[in-house]
Amino acid sequence: MKAQSLSFPIRLPEAIQAEALRLLDASHGAINAIVCELWPQLDLFAADRRGPAWKQVEKHLITRNGHGSRQQRNEWESAGRILRAQATRKQIFETVVPLLTDALIRPADEKRPARKDHRAISDQVRALRTQLRDEGEDVDAFMAMTNVLEQACNVFLRTGTFPQTYSELQPVPVHSAGQITFAGDDGMLKGQTYRARIEHRLFCDLASHEERTNASLWLRLKAPDEQHKWAWGAWSVEIPLPEVVCGYLDQGATTQAPTLREVRGDDGQRLVVLDLILEVPAKYVSDLVQEKRILGFDWGVRSLITVSILEKPDVDGEPPRQMSRPVFLDTGALDGKQARLRREIDRLKSCKQRYDTLIEQAQQASKKQRIPLPPHFAEWQTRTEGYEKRIGQCWDMYARRNQEVAHLAANLLILLALLFDCRIICGENLTTLKTIGRGRGVRGRFRNWRNNTTVRGELWRVLKYKCYLAGIRTRTVEPRGTTHTCPRCHEPARTFASPASADRRKAIDWGAWLCCENPACGWNGARDYAASLNIAALGIAFLRTYCETGTYRGFRMTSQEVKPCSYIGQGATQLLLSQGFTTRPIKGKHVYYAGWSYSIRLCTSHPATTLAILSTSQLRKNVLRSA
Repeated sequence: MKAQSLSFPIRLPEAIQAEALRLLDASHGAINAIVCELWPQLDLFAADRRGPAWKQVEKHLITRNGHGSRQQRNEWESAGRILRAQATRKQIFETVVPLLTDALIRPADEKRPARKDHRAISDQVRALRTQLRDEGEDVDAFMAMTNVLEQACNVFLRTGTFPQTYSELQPVPVHSAGQITFAGDDGMLKGQTYRARIEHRLFCDLASHEERTNASLWLRLKAPDEQHKWAWGAWSVEIPLPEVVCGYLDQGATTQAPTLREVRGDDGQRLVVLDLILEVPAKYVSDLVQEKRILGFDWGVRSLITVSILEKPDVDGEPPRQMSRPVFLDTGALDGKQARLRREIDRLKSCKQRYDTLIEQAQQASKKQRIPLPPHFAEWQTRTEGYEKRIGQCWDMYARRNQEVAHLAANLLILLALLFDCRIICGENLTTLKTIGRGRGVRGRFRNWRNNTTVRGELWRVLKYKCYLAGIRTRTVEPRGTTHTCPRCHEPARTFASPASADRRKAIDWGAWLCCENPACGWNGARDYAASLNIAALGIAFLRTYCETGTYRGFRMTSQEVKPCSYIGQGATQLLLSQGFTTRPIKGKHVYYAGWSYSIRLCTSHPATTLAILSTSQLRKNVLRSA
């Protein structure tokens, strides 16, 4: 059965929290000790990776902690996964060591200190990637190469020399919070470190008069008590499972080994959650020969994503046809909130650094000159702890917003793909994508920072597993040239700040408006719109080549196989299903996404009533149900 593993965090009841924390505290120290002991033998985990990770650890581990066979297996499995990931990263480091030269560092000048040269780093990694591809090597670790190079440059900026060994680059990766997997145990029913059972019940929903099923979880842990003696605890109280989990269980999802981990609340309180892992059935994708339409989306300069859909022509040599009007997901108001949150984090860091400096100076004076600590020393420490706590709260809020936006954008892409009967989604390859430069003003600098952080990676991660469940293919394309190529005539084009005549006197690379200077064409429009059409055209070229030769091949905008697209007005209608409900009221002249009023809005030339339906979660549920 084709399946996808999904994880659902379940907070444990208060009665079992203390017991679970003792278990995590005991395993936390054991896992870190294993990682430290086997860190010098990291190369042993880079070769054969067949089978569970705990078996590799067991071969090379000398000491035992006496926690019991299955508990030790769980600890070995957790440590082995860390060592395997670090072994892969060490291989990448050894590959990029020849690139570590002073050319990656921009020297200090009168205004700015020494810093990393992001353009040189991208060029070096791109050249290395081409070399490895010519030699037949795997080049999927491109982004990891860039991250490792940047980390090595950070070491140079801090110490003055590049690291020559992986140990100089990466300290021992010990966990700061407790986390353990139960993959080394014998399952929910016969486990020797945990026991769990899930029970289903039928009930009648009074609102809809439908018969439904809910599910509950019971958990039992083997953990040390207050005297550090390992013993079985009592069964927990009933833990109701979320509705989405019940739905997947009804579809035939099977449970996998869960993970127990510690999280810290905004007030610093330690909590334990159980990551319930389900293997969910997924739909099979149709044959590529049967596909005709491609959804292309571009990471916008002014909006988060821009979506366009092209259709492969029936006659060879004809250009692909545009089947949709562009749809923009505008996150401008949310970007403002995130930018203000970033500035608040920078302010808090500056305040904390000031008190850290005072504390360090006072400690040095007390140690070297035997000067007593000032009377405000305790207050300084309290302030630094408060600033650290507030910084953590801000980062948590920032990450939660990014994750929610990633889910929203992925849902919108899947919704549009299903509405237009499209089973392939193409987007830019993040491994070669990096926004360089400080931007223009505060908004430009934040936009560049946002583009280079986890928003894009999180969206791709969410989109891939959701498309896998829905039977939709995802494909990455080479982004070079997509934002500076006319989608109608395929000629190079320049971008400007706006379509106004005053702003079209000087071309700028980050301009939001693209204008084709080909006299026979004259196309002009939003840069993100043009890029989404070009990305979809790259997908059409891939689809054409596969239908003709049966081979997978990627293309660039300079390839002759990539054809410009034509717009078919009568085919650009929004294919909405009969919903049976009225559209939600529109606030003002903008159509905001449901639940994100005044923060995220949809923009397109479709009627406002169509946008109002598109923004509802009920439409997405109906479309997914009928797909």
